[in-house]
Amino acid sequence: MRFFAEFAALDDVWSTAFIDALVLQVVGPTPSSIESRVDHLRELGVNSLYKTSPVIDGRQLPQGPYFIQNGQLHQAYRLYPDTADAFVVATVPDDYQDGFHPLDAAAYGEQHPSTLTIAVPSRLYSLPTEERPFAGKRVAIKDIIHLKGLKTGASSRAFTDFHPPRNHTAPVVQDLIDQGFVVVGKTKTTQFADSEWPTRDWVDYHGPFNPRGDGYLTPSGSSAGSAAAVATYPWLDFALGSDTLGSIRAPAAAQAIFGMRPTLGATSTEGMVPYSANWDTLGGFARTASEFEILANALYGTGSDTRDRMLKLCFLSREVELPSLRRTRPTTLLIPEDYWEIEDGESARVFEEFIARLEDFLQVKRTRVNLQESWKETRPKGMDESLASAFHYVFDWSANRDQWTDLLKPFIDSYREEEGKHPVLNPQVRFKVSYTRTITAEQKREGEELIGVFKDWFYTHIMPPSENGYSPSIMALPWTDGQVTYRDEYAVGPQQFTGQGFFFYNIGPYARCPELIIPVGYTPYVSKYTDSEEGLPAAVGIMAAEGSDVMLTQLVAGLFGKDGFEASDRNSTGLWDEL
Repeated sequence: MRFFAEFAALDDVWSTAFIDALVLQVVGPTPSSIESRVDHLRELGVNSLYKTSPVIDGRQLPQGPYFIQNGQLHQAYRLYPDTADAFVVATVPDDYQDGFHPLDAAAYGEQHPSTLTIAVPSRLYSLPTEERPFAGKRVAIKDIIHLKGLKTGASSRAFTDFHPPRNHTAPVVQDLIDQGFVVVGKTKTTQFADSEWPTRDWVDYHGPFNPRGDGYLTPSGSSAGSAAAVATYPWLDFALGSDTLGSIRAPAAAQAIFGMRPTLGATSTEGMVPYSANWDTLGGFARTASEFEILANALYGTGSDTRDRMLKLCFLSREVELPSLRRTRPTTLLIPEDYWEIEDGESARVFEEFIARLEDFLQVKRTRVNLQESWKETRPKGMDESLASAFHYVFDWSANRDQWTDLLKPFIDSYREEEGKHPVLNPQVRFKVSYTRTITAEQKREGEELIGVFKDWFYTHIMPPSENGYSPSIMALPWTDGQVTYRDEYAVGPQQFTGQGFFFYNIGPYARCPELIIPVGYTPYVSKYTDSEEGLPAAVGIMAAEGSDVMLTQLVAGLFGKDGFEASDRNSTGLWDEL
């Protein structure tokens, strides 16, 4: 029958094995149309035919695959192995549907030793409606974000053991759930979302695997697990992460997926293990530009126009008609040449192809700027230092004191009081415990004042501010350099000083603006593992003015077209032949 084919097209949980028994939800006698097709149903493989009320225990059961046991219907889940080691726990809803509990099951022990098993429900249970246009979209959550009924571990065994399961879900996640998203698990992070490199700095837990290239490239961090899950698993639609100074953007670039640091304050960060309120943002990952637009509209979009647009994007049976972006396309494409000194020839070629395509799409020519020189010419009176020197300690002072006062000190003090000893911490965080307590309140105030100085200067002399969510300018930045970093590289010690200096990845957070990472292709390298040529991801970040998050994602979705670019071919060296 036709709906069996539709089930197979829509759902990865459905299989023909479920055809053995057919359960009809009807009121009154069995419809004559079904009775007349009994022989045909048997030919299709239906051996049993049941009839039940459309409403059972006060609930209307959605169509889809079920198991029948002792006369009761039970929803079906498909079990997948976490081969990328991206998850820290698999989740299933609790009996009351307002919280979660861990999936205490394993299905791939011999085939994939030590891997978690992730359970995903049938997509047929949650088809999009006008009220819930995102229904059925699967999402994973970084393990610094609270889910009711589960512990938040933040990649620390001591932190996990010390705290009970959380009694509330973070508001931003609950909002996604209310819109129809389905949470399937929590993903790995660096400890307390600090700066750690896998696997040398990951002591309590093993770092996830980046599926690109030879499979042994660094996944970067801190939202390493969320990025690895999206990059690896086609059965997962999205993952949430956090970005304080690069924790979404760097893993997205390293793993060839889309990821965005949003405008500071675009979503609530309540229910999230904090680093600093001055810098913490909550964003996500997707494999294609069109999919990322769906997530961005769920996280940041408002209004009936967004709902109508999402209905078109989410219903698989409808054509996606992207509205004309001409009136909202930026009129200026900024290229900060002091951050575009690309030494790798292949990377330069891939980047140039992308920028040329972007120019053609916007129908503008790039405008070259030099932030260092512009600062010298236009810096506020009384500030004689260079751009790099003036803002060298801004993040360090305005963020790291918060990490001590709002997270590390309360946790360590409480742990010592109850356990009688200091909690075991990873090397990077151990250094931060000794260092962050030395930052004074005066230094923090100075750092916060300098944030305002940079923001005012940037929106006066570099990029005009947005108006009603529209940014007249965008800026492109290179996020990869063609240099290979493996997951087994050693260092003398941990990174230690987080955020000292001023680099390309500081610009967006200092300006409080959204930056979307775009995978633009691959460059070749010979793997030390496989001794073969592999593909190294190349990525560009596109920034727009503060508050233009939805516009930026719509712009990139328009650039990539309806189907977008899915970066699955690890050996590809181009991009636009995919479109």
